[in-house]
Amino acid sequence: MKRLIVNADDFGWSEAVTSGILRAHREGIVTSTTLMANLPGAEAALERARREAPGLGIGLHLNLTEGRPLTGDAAAPLADAQGELLRSLVALVRRVRTSPAARLAAEREWEAQILWARDRGLRPTHLDGHKHVHLAPALLPIAIGLAKKHGIPAIRTTAEWRPAGIAKMLPRQWGAKDRLRQMILAWIGRRWGIAGRRAVRNAGLATTDWFFGLRATGSISAELVEFVLSRAPEGTGELMVHPGEAEASPARPTRLGQSRPAELAALCDARARRAAEENGWTLIHYEGLKS
Repeated sequence: MKRLIVNADDFGWSEAVTSGILRAHREGIVTSTTLMANLPGAEAALERARREAPGLGIGLHLNLTEGRPLTGDAAAPLADAQGELLRSLVALVRRVRTSPAARLAAEREWEAQILWARDRGLRPTHLDGHKHVHLAPALLPIAIGLAKKHGIPAIRTTAEWRPAGIAKMLPRQWGAKDRLRQMILAWIGRRWGIAGRRAVRNAGLATTDWFFGLRATGSISAELVEFVLSRAPEGTGELMVHPGEAEASPARPTRLGQSRPAELAALCDARARRAAEENGWTLIHYEGLKS
């Protein structure tokens, strides 16, 4: 059995990102996405998905590091002086590790994001986290508990599969500092993912057998998709991607802003779909893990 979920993160981040994800589903190999429910673009993203992409699987991209919290002042242990969620993953992880109040605020905020989506008719296919924060040791039990409470059947785990020769396939458009940072984050994410996969399955929830996209965040190309899908192990895997259309003046600038259009082009490239077909991959979204 060879099944592949191609999940585009950050649905609702901006109009350009939402448009890129929908196009990557219509014209490319994206099968799944995860919604950032607390961002201003979330409502429009859901409405567009209903009209333009009824077959797209939609989960929730649990978020504690971007935008304003849905829980307002109750999220104070996770927010800065302006009421915005802390953008630093390191600062967030420190707070939730040492502060029961911060963990309670995280649980309330995540539940508010789930209920926001439920109230708008979405039945999330799965949970994952912005910057993979749902897998942080202090927060994973919360994510598992909320998934079980709200009948969400699956959680992403980032136990990254690392094929031999992958380093030479990654573009070097980033500077040495950014590449080192990405390697460190990928190492942490893989450790969290290995422990998380065990915990998620022990809780009776579904997750994939393998995952790819940590080290390659912002570097997905058609050649890389061909490389991965020709070598990936059998079972069910997830390829994490970050497509989007170009933005002249992004409201939420990040280093992914420059790479999103290139990822969109790669995912819509005929070589990507051909790689899936020729290597025997069935494209699914997280609902498919039930079977």
